[in-house]
Amino acid sequence: QFTIDLGQLVRAIVVFATKQCLFRGVGATPVQALKDGWEQAKEGLRFAISFLRANAGIEDESLLSSPMFIHAVAAVSRVKNNNLSLAEQQSLLYWLLVANARGRYSRGSTETLLNEDLAIIFRTGNIAGLLEPVKRQFGRLHVEPGDLAGRGANSPLFALSYLALKHAGAKDWYSGLGLSLGHQGKLHFIQWHHVIPKSLLKESTLGYETGEINEIANMAFITGQTNRRISNKSPSVYLPEVIANQGLDALSSQGVPNDPELWKLENYRQFLETRRKSLAACMNAFIEAKAGIVQGQSAAIN
Repeated sequence: QFTIDLGQLVRAIVVFATKQCLFRGVGATPVQALKDGWEQAKEGLRFAISFLRANAGIEDESLLSSPMFIHAVAAVSRVKNNNLSLAEQQSLLYWLLVANARGRYSRGSTETLLNEDLAIIFRTGNIAGLLEPVKRQFGRLHVEPGDLAGRGANSPLFALSYLALKHAGAKDWYSGLGLSLGHQGKLHFIQWHHVIPKSLLKESTLGYETGEINEIANMAFITGQTNRRISNKSPSVYLPEVIANQGLDALSSQGVPNDPELWKLENYRQFLETRRKSLAACMNAFIEAKAGIVQGQSAAIN
């Protein structure tokens, strides 16, 4: 379930009453404009949440690198009067997934960046034009393996890894449950798990640093019950059991290499390099598949 706090609800009113997101001009805004803004905000937010969940697979706000994305999508909804062409749907979804993964509103002045996007939406209605500021900000849109190096659970790319692996059919390694943030019962809540247990890496004499131990490339998504069952077992012990019970696809769908040599502590950095490649490929494939983009289009966009 999406939770939108009071501050974001007030900001939504400001966005539709003033066509920008700063609070400083609210005092001079007529009361009727604010009331109209609230009516527009309600409709826009309903569309935004529905689009995030149904089209992007973003189940709740924890998968957003910033709540500001809700306002941009809501603005598109009202400008287009909920009448988006297929090309516009694809453009909006591609922008949303890429900008969210890159942390569009997580760097610099959040309000300035959102205002830049709102200006494009309200003044031109050109959804595809939203990609240009992202290109200027980050240089490229696709994910490369090196982008994952040293990046952990606080990185915007972490949510993308969850979405991409879920799309690839990743399941819990014991129960076989598909990934979802909405599972019922605390035993089935999805957690992230260090494929090569953190304690074993820390206790080794091989000099692994905290950043590489907690990398996205060392994380798999499983239920809390499975996480406790595995605990800090060596992957050489528990991964063969997973393969025996669930098949090789249990690993490949999570981008985990099935070469037992890569499960050894001394080969951890090679394990990371291998899985970064798998995850980056999975992330790019997910975005392209979701947005209905073929490889030729992707190359042109990037």
